[in-house]
Amino acid sequence: MALESEVQPILSWLQNQQPAMESKLVTWAAINSGTHNLNGLSQIIEVVLEELAEICEEVHTQNVSPRTMVDAHGDLQEQLLAPGLIGICRATSPHQAILAIHLDTVYPADSFFQRVTVEADQIHGPGVADAKGGVIVLLTALRAFERYVATSGNNHLGWRVVLNCDEEIGSPGSAELFRQYAVGADFGLLFEPSLPNGHLVGVRKGSGNFEIVVRGQSAHAGREFSKGRNAIIAAARLAQTLHDLNGHWPETTINVAKIDGGGPSNVVPDTAVVRFNIRYPTVEVERQFAEELDRLIRSPDEGITLALHGGFFAPPKPMTTEQEEFLRTVQACGKTLGLNLAWESTGGVCDGNRLAALGVPNVDTMGVRGGNIHSPQEYMLRDSLVERSQLTFLTLVTMAERFRQADLQ
Repeated sequence: MALESEVQPILSWLQNQQPAMESKLVTWAAINSGTHNLNGLSQIIEVVLEELAEICEEVHTQNVSPRTMVDAHGDLQEQLLAPGLIGICRATSPHQAILAIHLDTVYPADSFFQRVTVEADQIHGPGVADAKGGVIVLLTALRAFERYVATSGNNHLGWRVVLNCDEEIGSPGSAELFRQYAVGADFGLLFEPSLPNGHLVGVRKGSGNFEIVVRGQSAHAGREFSKGRNAIIAAARLAQTLHDLNGHWPETTINVAKIDGGGPSNVVPDTAVVRFNIRYPTVEVERQFAEELDRLIRSPDEGITLALHGGFFAPPKPMTTEQEEFLRTVQACGKTLGLNLAWESTGGVCDGNRLAALGVPNVDTMGVRGGNIHSPQEYMLRDSLVERSQLTFLTLVTMAERFRQADLQ
């Protein structure tokens, strides 16, 4: 690698950060930061803000819009979300990177999974892989990169950090932060956990979450049964119709996840809510599925009304020329460290989908190696803290040197 005399001492410095990184991870993972635990998120924001402020020229929290939800009665409710945390360094540099990961986890405040344990080669705990390990990798790598900038004088690359608190529910509020801070970014690094073997994710499917509110007519089940219009039955038929769309489009799945509604057995139910998700590979499928939903909504059973809510929240992330080129850059940096990095496709979605849709090539699995995420068996591999910090640091240095050479020509 270019500038080896400046890079190698910093790689060694990173190697020595293992104990400090582990200590932070154990402490931070013990702070419950479930998406809806605003008090817990406030605590982790305060802790991370202090760390970020040490390397940023500007750091602040930024409020996001509330989430609009459909409750079990089919009514719209607003749900407050925690703010995002923004850090900016060298905003006037000719090239910019955006680095991001979420602070929220899937574990609510009353979850029984709160304990963090350290074993020979693993750390177990809520969010250690997804994604507080990634937060620590991001911060440590940026500390290292700023050491490089100070010694090399290469100020051609500035950066913006976006740490959001609603990714686990699809980033409904923080999507606006990505739209704002992705402007002008040359590339992005996101710190979702890598695959357990260390591989990266290349192509991601898109995803949409929807609710259809079904309204009928209540009636006494004994005296006036014929006057009722059963919303549960209409919802069940609708759910079956949605399920039968599986196989209609290649590599597309529609999962009917839940039906809310009903009440006493002597009352014909007048309200139900059908909740479902779609995973799909292309924007063309998105368009066609939207047309199919419109057709379903416009042709309800007699005496039934249907109202569609929700939408496509994560566009597909295809393999573009720019995307593949950037993946190969990260792969080459990994080779310098003795890592054999490949990339795989997945049906999972993350904020990398959103950056790609905004025109920013990105690698979104720069976080730690781990597994069993979203479960009480979640773990991360201890040696991946340094490994992924070094990988991120080398990627930033490589891009900064590439930009400097281009700008000097």
